[in-house]
Amino acid sequence: MLDPNFHITTPRLYLSYLNPSNDAHMSFMVRLVNSPEIVAVVAQTHAKSPPPPQSVSEARLAMASAAERLEKTGSGRYIISLRTPDTDFTDESGDREYLGIVSMQLKRFPDIECPKIPDIGFLLLSEYHGKGYASEACNALMQHFKETRGHERFAGFTHPENVNSQRLFRRLGFEDRGTMDVAGVIWGNSSAARVAVWVKGVSPDTDLGDLGIGPGLGEASNMGSVVNKLVG
Repeated sequence: MLDPNFHITTPRLYLSYLNPSNDAHMSFMVRLVNSPEIVAVVAQTHAKSPPPPQSVSEARLAMASAAERLEKTGSGRYIISLRTPDTDFTDESGDREYLGIVSMQLKRFPDIECPKIPDIGFLLLSEYHGKGYASEACNALMQHFKETRGHERFAGFTHPENVNSQRLFRRLGFEDRGTMDVAGVIWGNSSAARVAVWVKGVSPDTDLGDLGIGPGLGEASNMGSVVNKLVG
């Protein structure tokens, strides 16, 4: 069972496990994935993914399978909430102000080749854009994985035309490695997807293929499955 009191604290935010058993978390996810900006991105990329959940029960069903993996490995989605100054996380009421989610994924598909370094993703409601929250959350989660799991290298994958996400990767200190077909990065789709590849802590002369970043099984590119790389 996911620890409801686990959290990562930043100057303005809390990051905690996205918990399928938490109705407030699932209600927020329904709101997030059905927000106009996300619906517009899906339409633009002609994504063929299943319809987003329309209720708390649908969201819980869709995300329940990831809870065990998140608990055991830390790999998965974290929900972002605003921090109340001078108030401990466990002392706050259940009425938190949620902003979005940040994810760290590693080996999404246990039976196929996937990137061998963790990749970070993010998704915030539009009213919280432009305030530095995404950068703050991503930096905190990378630091957590560095301190608790020893990861020094990270990847970021985004739609090739998602300029805003690529700007954020640049602010986070990631380096642009171009656009390529990468397998095992889109949840629910094991085929290769055409994505812009960004890396941090990876030597420029490192062959990304050695890190599992490439076509993998050689399956056909499925660009339509990429929304804006966010949460997997």
